[in-house]
Amino acid sequence: MQEPAFSIGIEEEYLLVDLETYALADAPEGLMEACAGELEGQVSPEFLQCQIEIGTKVCAGVAEARDDLRRLRSAVSKHAATFNLSPIAASCHPLADWKNQPHTDKERYNDLRRVDRKRRAIALIV
Repeated sequence: MQEPAFSIGIEEEYLLVDLETYALADAPEGLMEACAGELEGQVSPEFLQCQIEIGTKVCAGVAEARDDLRRLRSAVSKHAATFNLSPIAASCHPLADWKNQPHTDKERYNDLRRVDRKRRAIALIV
């Protein structure tokens, strides 16, 4: 079989919100564990503790990437709901005070913390 001319992968970052108050909420450890168990490394914490990131596998085309993205979104939503949370795909939360949002304790994020203080949006990366 001939290799495709290109491949595609998609990463999305989500904010987690409380389903009752819609306030930002930190990702509980149990949420990340549940997602990791089902999604085999395709979900990870992001810079802020209220953010998570998903990433498709390397796909041969847009249709395959779309199907994988749909599966990832569904699984994250399902697991988040068990913690009374919902992921939202928004570049920023309209009511959040970003100065009060703790960053995830990872060496990479600790190094970027000062620089990243000015970044107030999340991303979709293709």
